[in-house]
Amino acid sequence: MFDSAKKNEKITDVIISQVRDAILSGQLKPGDRLASEKELVNQFGVSKATLREALRALEVMGLVELRKGASGGVFITEVTLQTIIHSMMNFLHFKSLSISEITMIRFILEPAIVRIAAARITDKDLKSLESFIASGEVDSASRTLKDISFHRYLSRVTSNSMLILIVDFIESLLDEIKQSVELRADFYTMVQDAHQGILDCLAQGDGEGASKAMAEDVLMVGKYLSGLMGKKRLIRLIMP
Repeated sequence: MFDSAKKNEKITDVIISQVRDAILSGQLKPGDRLASEKELVNQFGVSKATLREALRALEVMGLVELRKGASGGVFITEVTLQTIIHSMMNFLHFKSLSISEITMIRFILEPAIVRIAAARITDKDLKSLESFIASGEVDSASRTLKDISFHRYLSRVTSNSMLILIVDFIESLLDEIKQSVELRADFYTMVQDAHQGILDCLAQGDGEGASKAMAEDVLMVGKYLSGLMGKKRLIRLIMP
């Protein structure tokens, strides 16, 4: 199934690339077990140390699981949304990201998302969104979870897998930020009011109004969090 590395190619990258391509093409499926270490060493034409390094990297990516014991081996895992988000978080370990950058991408995407959602939304969706407005919640963790769920649910109404992935990733970053700072009650009140305004527009079939309200919500949250964090870079928060 696999080819040995060519001259001047980084061997671990070749192994990672070939295994990943086999997964993406459907040659390898979740639950499949790769050949034994000895066979893989022969197929790739590499040392055990190099093979193990590549397999550990694939495990970090969430593409394989390394199991020990008599029934162990290298198994292909199912790539879930959380797997992808985790990989993106790992990527950010080597980058530097600010609140303003997150706010910019949110400002570009989320008003458009809610405009799309307005054309598709059902009464059931409206009730679900209403349940995510953090009225009556007292602890910050519950209120933050509901705030995040509100945005994630709207992305799912679009039925666009890329938008769902991006919003889930962004909301994961925001969750990390909110856990790292002390949010006052006025923040949750502002978010609750903003979400209620978005919901009211959606209930009236006013996509443009909902889009405008979302843009205001995104900018408000960005400004508030920037005020709390100053010039801290997000990477220090998500990868201590």
